[in-house]
Amino acid sequence: MKITVAVDIMGGDNPPAELASGAILAANEFKNEGLSLILVGTKDALSSLPQLPDNIETFEANSIVEMTDDPAIVMKEKNDSSLSEACKLCKEGRADAVVSAGNTGALFTAASLIIRRIKGVRRAALGSIVPLEKPFVLLDCGANLDATPEVLKLYARMGSLYAENVLGVEDPRVALLNNGTESHKGTPLYAETYALLSNDDSINFVGNCEGKAVPFGTCDVLVCDGFTGNITLKLIEGMGKFMSKEIKGIFKANPVSMLGGALTLKQTKTLKKRLDPAEYGGAPFLGLQKPVVKAHGSSDAYSFRSAIKQVLLYCQGGTIEKISETMPKKTASLSEE
Repeated sequence: MKITVAVDIMGGDNPPAELASGAILAANEFKNEGLSLILVGTKDALSSLPQLPDNIETFEANSIVEMTDDPAIVMKEKNDSSLSEACKLCKEGRADAVVSAGNTGALFTAASLIIRRIKGVRRAALGSIVPLEKPFVLLDCGANLDATPEVLKLYARMGSLYAENVLGVEDPRVALLNNGTESHKGTPLYAETYALLSNDDSINFVGNCEGKAVPFGTCDVLVCDGFTGNITLKLIEGMGKFMSKEIKGIFKANPVSMLGGALTLKQTKTLKKRLDPAEYGGAPFLGLQKPVVKAHGSSDAYSFRSAIKQVLLYCQGGTIEKISETMPKKTASLSEE
């Protein structure tokens, strides 16, 4: 099965050459799985690349959406940007999926308006894979700052399908992020959503999940509105960096602690790798007609390679088709806007 991914190599924090290096890693590693890539960038960026493998081609764009740009600019002044062109390649059928490390809001806008949502999906969601005690999908983590109970129910279904088909989780446990485990806890939005999820036979709903339980493998899919999800994700990322800094300080404090650090170096490296976001590389947009993955803005070559791997699994798992199949009969009330 051939899978072609349009890869935007512009707009990230690192130079296009770094992202292209990640794309080359992925192209070589997954060539036997039918992966081919279209690198989308400016003329200058593409002309400076080394010789590419035979399963990579290039497509020239005329502009770049910067991280500081208003997301709406991608459909107006910068409709010829690398980000827009990658989405157009997908819409036209020349590519099966999109990966970009660029402006999150602009990617969401372009993907929603060019690739479009699955029929029956009112709002697409940004679902980040969080690698704590056990990796889980957190959604929404920033695409939509508000939501309704029906929209959160839709997120639960899409997240469950993604966890099953991409992460390989059998009968994924779905939880609702809340300030208590009781069914009546939280704002009216969350109390009403709890009732909807409890009566949904299409998912394995395990109830509310408090913030203190998030790191300990309580669920495989954690559902919330985009405002709450984004704060949760950034707090987890910040605490991870804080703990890493503190542990390094402990191991370097004196000769005895340095010896302890040397003796546990193998275990420390294993833990670091397990918790490293670079192993997944990015966050999928769920609810679109084609797979789109937002790579980390700070992606290095390996992290970008991981984002491409994730979108490859996204395509191979048939998640889009499975979401599409469930929407007409299970979310008839959620008519497309």
